[in-house]
Amino acid sequence: MRVSSADRILRQAFAQVGLEGFSTHSFRRTALTQMHNAGVPTKHIQRISGHRMLAALSGYLEVTDEQVEGGDCEVGVYQVN
Repeated sequence: MRVSSADRILRQAFAQVGLEGFSTHSFRRTALTQMHNAGVPTKHIQRISGHRMLAALSGYLEVTDEQVEGGDCEVGVYQVN
């Protein structure tokens, strides 16, 4: 099955149940983010996803405010308000 066929079928299924804005690309982003959150090394995720540049991969990885705040504490960086 071609990617375009899978994408079309998925979009049609979502339309039938009244959901909009989802695609195979949404699932790709979610899968890459879940790998990242599970601790899979970024270089491994980069290879799995086929991105040649880390900058391209970083656009796929969703980071929550809590993760940013937790990261500050882990490296000993504190924000001054």
